Amino acid sequence: MRKDRYEQFCERVYVPLYSKPWWMDAVCGSENWDVWLYEEGGHIAAAMPYYLEERKYGLYITKPPLTQNNGIVFDHPVGAGIVARAKFEEKVVRAAMAHVDSLGLAVYEQQFPTSYITWLPHSWCGCAALPRYTYVIKDTSDLDSVWQGMSSSYRKNVKKGRRNLASVGELDRERFWIEHAKVFERQNLPVPFSRTMWTRLFDAAYAAQSGRALCAVTGDGQVASVLFLVWDERRMYHLLGGTMPGFSGLETYNALTWTGIELAHEKGLAYDFEGSMIERIAKSFREFGGTPELYFRIRKVYSPEVVRMEAEQHVSRLEVS
Repeated sequence: MRKDRYEQFCERVYVPLYSKPWWMDAVCGSENWDVWLYEEGGHIAAAMPYYLEERKYGLYITKPPLTQNNGIVFDHPVGAGIVARAKFEEKVVRAAMAHVDSLGLAVYEQQFPTSYITWLPHSWCGCAALPRYTYVIKDTSDLDSVWQGMSSSYRKNVKKGRRNLASVGELDRERFWIEHAKVFERQNLPVPFSRTMWTRLFDAAYAAQSGRALCAVTGDGQVASVLFLVWDERRMYHLLGGTMPGFSGLETYNALTWTGIELAHEKGLAYDFEGSMIERIAKSFREFGGTPELYFRIRKVYSPEVVRMEAEQHVSRLEVS
């Protein structure tokens, strides 16, 4: 019943991609997420979808796979000014955290969208926050301006990549999985999400007309790089991608990224590089000229065992360093 009502809420309020019901069903599994609803004046004024995961020390609300942000979606009162909006958000956060406190969790942890600019109400409820960043090209309407906003070295890389690819195409669900897995094989890493989840996500994104699996193809028909884009009504997200082993010098991935920016331009959307705290990835995204945007990972630990375990890990890192 709550999810049905949340669906109705999503039909009248802008809900970011990563909080949409179809996204949560795809990445979490329909049985592994729930939603808290805040009602005011006889209608839903805010909602908080969340992913539940059982771990060694108990139940966690945590970040779903492949999901940049989640958290509370606010339907601010019409005409509310800065002060009224802040008071409304505080009231909603206090109610949301009262619900979270009642769930018997080991840990609560969600990453909020960049639109949530202050986590003070969560601090007052006993939470901590870790700042994180994404890079966003906010306005793609003028591609010439976007192009000039890139670093000169990346403009050269995109040009080189375009010379080295014969075409940009689309891959079906299975072929994309196979090609994308090679990005991790090259690093001797497992794919960090299951094939079952990928199947759900690909099918749901295409059904919602909110996803596209692109590939850069060389002159001899080989896939040199891949990129999976998803979007909502306001932003396109650079979700998954990389270069195939043996093709890194061709710069086709940078060219494919520019194709994604062109697609965002066609749809009138901002382009969100999804962020990364990994230095080399963050620097690469920065070269495309996006603006850094701050968002918060908000966290509250309830389990003494988790506090102890994390403290021991921190001490071990200090001893190693």
